[in-house]
Amino acid sequence: MKPAVAVALVTLASSGCWSGDYLAKQGVGQLKLLRSRRRIDDVLHDPSVDAETKRRLTLAKEARDFGVRVLGLRGGDEFTRFVDSHGEPIAWNVTAAKKDKLEAHLNRFPIVGAIPYLGFFDEKDAKREAERLRAQDLDVYVRGVAGYSTLGMTSDPIYSSMLDGPDSRIVEVTLHEMTHATVYLPGHSEWNESLATVVGNEGAAQFFAARGDASQTAALAEEARKRDRDSEAFSQFLAPVVQSLESLYAQAALSHDAKLKKREAIFAAARKKFLALFPPPPGKRPGPFGAGPLNNAVVLSYSVYHSTTPQHRALLAKLGGNLRAFVSLCKHAVEDKPDPLEYLAYVRATVK
Repeated sequence: MKPAVAVALVTLASSGCWSGDYLAKQGVGQLKLLRSRRRIDDVLHDPSVDAETKRRLTLAKEARDFGVRVLGLRGGDEFTRFVDSHGEPIAWNVTAAKKDKLEAHLNRFPIVGAIPYLGFFDEKDAKREAERLRAQDLDVYVRGVAGYSTLGMTSDPIYSSMLDGPDSRIVEVTLHEMTHATVYLPGHSEWNESLATVVGNEGAAQFFAARGDASQTAALAEEARKRDRDSEAFSQFLAPVVQSLESLYAQAALSHDAKLKKREAIFAAARKKFLALFPPPPGKRPGPFGAGPLNNAVVLSYSVYHSTTPQHRALLAKLGGNLRAFVSLCKHAVEDKPDPLEYLAYVRATVK
């Protein structure tokens, strides 16, 4: 499975929930990125940039244009610039959770609301935060991210880390981040991430399918479809793991230590099933679910991208697979309805 790639913007927030030191450091990191952006057209005409980077950046640019023109995603100056992260993640996310309850340690900020992770531009800062949280007897998971969205508050660029991997991933990641800049429901990270995951995966498949009927294009379209199927399969794999953990932690008769002991059996079974369903390619290491060790923070870190995927897919199916209509409906719900989730549930139930 791909790593998660979106991290909510906290660096520009102003809140009493976090120290001025944290906000200052992340603000400096954000400003450094803003200053290092280059226009994509300038990069494509730069003779010092290698041909493969230009090809991949051109693909991301085409995906961006497809997202605006066909899917109705936010345009303007978004994703028209490039930042080279020199082979490193663009940021690091720290997720924490209680050990005997599938409940994320939440961080609250203006605009974005409560988010179940915290972003850092410096890996050392992320590791220090992880140690602080472990000292509070919390499960912790630190991971690098390839890109993130400022939710339209600044002109987001294409990061070089978004150009890694197969072509289908480049398109999927670009459309994923564009979705965040187009539709965002504060305080509902699971809904936001699942929405972006569905639009990214299905949008990539439609992008390649629309490019023509050449054999190479057909192969790329099938590759994107496979990524979409794998994402759906992972959602189906993860749901019973989450249910088993929630059922265990809900048993009031069990002590804290007993729950921690019993959860290891659930983690072991999940790891075994994951490796059977998603064996790593030759020479590649399995993801966190295959390599372990697992904990509640790892489960929640991935669950945020898949927990409401069935709802989004059901709504998309009701709209005949029309992604543009799907994005427009979600945007309308968030911007115009007092209870967006209730409204979308009503649409799912009534549209024939």
